[in-house]
Amino acid sequence: MPPKPPPFIDITKENVTSLQHVIKQTLNCASFIALDTEFTGLGGKEVNTRASNIEERYVNLCKVVKTHALVAFGLTIFEEAKNNIQGGSESLEKQYNVDHIISPQSLQFLSDSGFDFNKQIRKGIPYTPGCDKSNSNSNDPNSIMRSLFSYILTRNVPIVVHNGFLDLIYLYYSFYADLPDKLNSFIADLSEMFSGGIVDTKYIADFVTREKSSFLAYLFRKYEREQVDNKFSNSKEYLFLRIQNCIKNNHNDQFLQSNHFEISKMEELSSKRSRDKSYCEQYALHGFCKLRMRCGNSHDLDFILDEQAKEAGKKRKKRKLNQSQPQTSREIYQSTEHVSASEPPTLLPSTKPDQFDTYHSAHFDAYMTGFIFARQILKYNKSKVMNEYKNKLYLIGKNLPLLVEKSHFSKTSEGHKQKMLTL
Repeated sequence: MPPKPPPFIDITKENVTSLQHVIKQTLNCASFIALDTEFTGLGGKEVNTRASNIEERYVNLCKVVKTHALVAFGLTIFEEAKNNIQGGSESLEKQYNVDHIISPQSLQFLSDSGFDFNKQIRKGIPYTPGCDKSNSNSNDPNSIMRSLFSYILTRNVPIVVHNGFLDLIYLYYSFYADLPDKLNSFIADLSEMFSGGIVDTKYIADFVTREKSSFLAYLFRKYEREQVDNKFSNSKEYLFLRIQNCIKNNHNDQFLQSNHFEISKMEELSSKRSRDKSYCEQYALHGFCKLRMRCGNSHDLDFILDEQAKEAGKKRKKRKLNQSQPQTSREIYQSTEHVSASEPPTLLPSTKPDQFDTYHSAHFDAYMTGFIFARQILKYNKSKVMNEYKNKLYLIGKNLPLLVEKSHFSKTSEGHKQKMLTL
């Protein structure tokens, strides 16, 4: 039986008032915070959201954000934990406590992915985008969500996204203020809002690690398998995430229990894919296949990673023959295709996203984003990541990232200035 996805806390308009203090208490413990959003669309072909001119691209993305809706806000809080292992030597295990929270809920994509629109209508948290309203009620769910987003900004810890430029625009407009007309003002605002820095894991994967593929599920499953290998090597550091199955509501002395996915149909789908003989190159590169269920090749990430490991092994053997000398240990270390655990033991709260690619969710993506970041700071160390790789947002189709830093020629927006007076 495949492992279950991680549990999560579902925040709705029915419980957000009573749980806002619990969420803030949890945020107080954060070492870093991973964010993700789901929204109702990316605009039609007439909206050039991939314009080569970044100023033009920003303007077009703002048009999309103002004409579409944010339907889910995923929030995963990672707290670095100290090992309790006794002994003279330091443990190789790096632990995090993880609180997995979601604020619930184009349309065809979300529907195909299992999004519950009926639940959104019944329990979704209503919000009014743009600037704060002067007559806002502190017990109104919209005001509470704005308060929670503002509280995140005061934590002074890294905010982690994956290909997160559009996520940040949506969050800014939905819970903060009206979007600035100019990109340089928006960037100046972000640089002041996120004092702990923004880290885009896709930028690191593409420009630093130079991964073969860098879509979210691929990186997550690859690194998850890698941690299992590291655990049993007895010589490499590895991650262990302790998922919090419930959070304590000190205001009413109750525990809020987590939710779980329904996975019976997905188990059947995974079983079918395991019999496939070849994998889909398009899916392996981009995480998307136009043929979807009609594709005759496998979209199973474990199968893809196993096959890529075999391909890498063949290439190494070929290089050995051509060079007539053994491969050095450094070359072996630099191979990014090394994986060997086809089915991980219960070391990690594994989710195997390939088995759940028919269910797309903000909380799942936020969790995967945070896990990938934890692996990246394990590989490069946190100091290097925060000194060299923070505040660089991945831009689709560009060879350089978008730098989140205020220049001498840019000014913050009026909406941001007013908002900062209230933080």
